[in-house]
Amino acid sequence: MEIDVEKLINQYVNWLKSEITISKCDEHFEITSPYLDRNNDYLQIYVRQADNGAVFLTDDGYILSSLAAEGVTIVGSRKQLLNNILRKYGVTLAENALTIKTTVKDFGQKKHMLLQAMLAVDDMFMTSQSRVASFFLEDIQEFFSINDIYYTDNVQFTGTSGYIHTYDYVLQRSRTRPERLCRALNSPTKTNVTNILFGWEDTKTTRHNDSKLIVFINDENKISPGVIESLENYDAATILWSERSQPGTIDLLSA
Repeated sequence: MEIDVEKLINQYVNWLKSEITISKCDEHFEITSPYLDRNNDYLQIYVRQADNGAVFLTDDGYILSSLAAEGVTIVGSRKQLLNNILRKYGVTLAENALTIKTTVKDFGQKKHMLLQAMLAVDDMFMTSQSRVASFFLEDIQEFFSINDIYYTDNVQFTGTSGYIHTYDYVLQRSRTRPERLCRALNSPTKTNVTNILFGWEDTKTTRHNDSKLIVFINDENKISPGVIESLENYDAATILWSERSQPGTIDLLSA
């Protein structure tokens, strides 16, 4: 039976709306999303409107403060990686807070982008102890280079819902291979998988009929139950990092 993708997307968007709570906090509104961070706390953002009508959204410093509390320092190459993530989602750093300036018209899209940035920073910097000096995205790029796999990084597509979704890498369509959209999953949690799958279901209806989703999974970090099964249920190809050099993996990624 063919899946009604548009119906699934609408159900997901309706679920997001029903799970969001809003409360007044001084001159800000506090929005609690259904997305969970690595500590299973709900992500919250704060919204205020200036006298000139501009709307400001911020995490009030939560993400970087929580990382600092766990001993993660953002300096050197980590600072560069942070800047790359923020630039990808159109987010700026103001006094240690992730921030976006927008308009009332674009509020929904920018709220989505800020939450995606919060999840991405939370995910990318919680590396396992054996990998504290490197980061998953950099490792994937090195793997591509060694194996002559040509890619475009940080590619954005607008989905059926109107939301913009960012993919870490896109492997171009060729005569023998379909277009392949790739995401890196450093922390294989239910929240991160749900986020990836919504983006994919929303995106794929706007791409080629044979476009594929590939998810690189850092299996040096704990994989939450059901993560791989959920991805495979949506026909996503999963690549465990420990198995990246398998012949089948190289063939999947080659032009």
